[in-house]
Amino acid sequence: MMRPVDAKKTASTLALFGLAGIAAAAAIWYFDAPARAPSASAPTLAATASAASLLPAARPGPVPAPTSLPVSLMGTTPPRLPLDARGHLRKSRGVREFFDYFLTAQHEMPHQALDALVRKQIAAQLDDTMAEPEALDLWQRYQAYLEAMNNLKAIAAPPSTGSTASTSDLDAMQSSLDERAAVAARTLGADWNEAFFGADWRRAHYMIERWRVLRDASLTEAQKAARLQALEQSLPPGERTALEKSRDAQARIQAVAQLRQQGMTLDQLRAKATQEFGPQAAERIVKMQQNDEAWHAKYADYSAQRARIDAMGLSPTEREAQIEQLRQRVFTDPSQALRAASLDHGAGR
Repeated sequence: MMRPVDAKKTASTLALFGLAGIAAAAAIWYFDAPARAPSASAPTLAATASAASLLPAARPGPVPAPTSLPVSLMGTTPPRLPLDARGHLRKSRGVREFFDYFLTAQHEMPHQALDALVRKQIAAQLDDTMAEPEALDLWQRYQAYLEAMNNLKAIAAPPSTGSTASTSDLDAMQSSLDERAAVAARTLGADWNEAFFGADWRRAHYMIERWRVLRDASLTEAQKAARLQALEQSLPPGERTALEKSRDAQARIQAVAQLRQQGMTLDQLRAKATQEFGPQAAERIVKMQQNDEAWHAKYADYSAQRARIDAMGLSPTEREAQIEQLRQRVFTDPSQALRAASLDHGAGR
């Protein structure tokens, strides 16, 4: 039985690779970073701002016909394309998740092959329905959006909240976000821009305004608190709930990190976390810690094997092929293989 793709895990992977553009950036660039962020500090926007940095331009020539999912997606099931009550493609983020699912594998295949694969999968779900041409047209527009994003400058890193510098950097960030939102509206249309990225644009704007308040030396602490509360209340209810969950998750991550820095064993960590957060949350924290330690041990073993390949004096093409085979052999979970590839890339390997 093929297992479905976990939507949150897929989103995390996409953010890691920068494939979902400023939308993914807005999701992890949040001042109170979500649980899946790699550290307690806010990542820089430059690391995740370009949506299409890995999307190659289309090349002339015959389009290869893919016969199966690429290796990194083996054992997973593509998300379902959502339809409305009349059988049209429903304007929801689920459609973008369908496209992004395949974009996670773009490092494995030429752009034309990826394009053919997505078209084939659309037909498999929507063949001879009114939604099929809608999905095909939207896929073309989404690719246009990604390519347009390639031509935009990366967003600068977020400023320190304690800085007394001018607000010109925040103004530049807002201008850059406005430019990206305009690109999305132009290529996707207003309705699909909202469906794909609306919550992310609002989250990004919220963060810029939050930084602006925190850095305003003319405000008292009470005034800052009041403005921050009003700013949060300006978000739709669902997005406020997500914000609160992110804060809670980050608080737990910081608490776990502090406990582990004290040299606690897993049993001690469980006891302390139970006291702080309750038994159910404690078990999740311990499980998260066990998974993290297992991941690092596996990546260390993989790194040693990769170093032996590096020392073989192979051509770049042969070396990359062998490393890719090693990665897929060691990390049978596609999301772990993608995480390892990202770490390799970040280390310049």
